[in-house]
Amino acid sequence: MNEESPATPAVRSKPAKRPRRKAVAEAPAMLIIPADAGIEETGALRELLAARVDDATVTLDGSQVQRIHTSAVQLLLLFCRDRAQAGLRTVWHEPSATLHGAARVLGLVPSLELARELS
Repeated sequence: MNEESPATPAVRSKPAKRPRRKAVAEAPAMLIIPADAGIEETGALRELLAARVDDATVTLDGSQVQRIHTSAVQLLLLFCRDRAQAGLRTVWHEPSATLHGAARVLGLVPSLELARELS
């Protein structure tokens, strides 16, 4: 006589999530957006932002921006959005007229919270 073991239900595991680094409680990070934030510089900008995405508070210094491409503005938008969703604080330090103008043309001034930074 053959005895069969009870059927074991198939268990599906969830895809592994990238572990989030703990928020740093030290002095706020100041990230300087480069003067030339053209499309060819977005890789370096992405790395700069990725290194600080989990910091408790980040200040983005946009004072030097003289040229900015839509892709760089998109990176900044995603950075700010992801941090806000995680309950982390991002502030701007003297965004240049160029940076503000690019955000205005793209309709992203409110999303980037630049409205209060430049009159």
